[in-house]
Amino acid sequence: MATTSPPPGIDLVPLTFQGRERPYRLYAPTGGSPSARPLVLQLHGRGGGGPWFDRMAGFIDLAGPQGFVLAVPDAIDGVWNDGRFALADRRGMADDVGYLTAVVDDAMARTPIDPQRVYVFGMSNGAAMAGRLACERADRFAAVAQVAGTAAHVVAVDCRPARPMPILQIHGAADHLAPYEGGRRRGPIARVLLVGRGAAGPSIGVDAWARFWVAANGASAEPAVTHIPPDTTIRTWRGPTPMSDVVFYRLEGTGHTWPGSQPELPRLLFGRTSQTIDTSRIVWDFLAAHAR
Repeated sequence: MATTSPPPGIDLVPLTFQGRERPYRLYAPTGGSPSARPLVLQLHGRGGGGPWFDRMAGFIDLAGPQGFVLAVPDAIDGVWNDGRFALADRRGMADDVGYLTAVVDDAMARTPIDPQRVYVFGMSNGAAMAGRLACERADRFAAVAQVAGTAAHVVAVDCRPARPMPILQIHGAADHLAPYEGGRRRGPIARVLLVGRGAAGPSIGVDAWARFWVAANGASAEPAVTHIPPDTTIRTWRGPTPMSDVVFYRLEGTGHTWPGSQPELPRLLFGRTSQTIDTSRIVWDFLAAHAR
């Protein structure tokens, strides 16, 4: 799914956080029900920026028909402080947990938002940032969706969510930049991404991340497994309530991409983009199914 021209209603919203100007874009669709709407926080990947990610994920196109408000912030220098940059943290890297919480608060002050239906999703560095929010601000988000990213290993080790967190993970098994088994990024583009922040620390592997949330949410030990030929396997763990849902997609032979999108990144560097699933629709349907 890709956007064409942005619909009316997208505003660049001024926001000062910790003495620094950090504006974000806010899309509040017009028409429909006057009642409080869901809020979706969209987090781009490293170096991508919100407008570029819009073209890939297409959530602006979804927001109007589905009736949710979309907040699109940008990371400082294109890099979210997802916990993998320990040296940068000590040198004063941005408090993005605090900033993104401030974005939610600011959006809620500007347009009617249902506080029980505030969501976050992201890709790559944005996915890892969403994982950090799931661990540290489970009190503010109803559900989290991640594409091509889990969480910094140091974040996962200390993760103590305040409540069960429904979580969706979509990940290519041949992803070198966010390796499925965890660890540090690999491949020809990895050295380029070291510029500016130093080497990123390791991430937790997808299967270990699934086990963590299954235990944290009190979900069933054994998942229901669904296969979608030719490359997709879905594992779904359910628990006593919908807030226990843990749903993980594994896509064989695919890389660091947004499945279902038109590839904008070089395949040689980022890998194959699967067309088996519509990631944007899957992400929204998962988020919309959960309320705190």
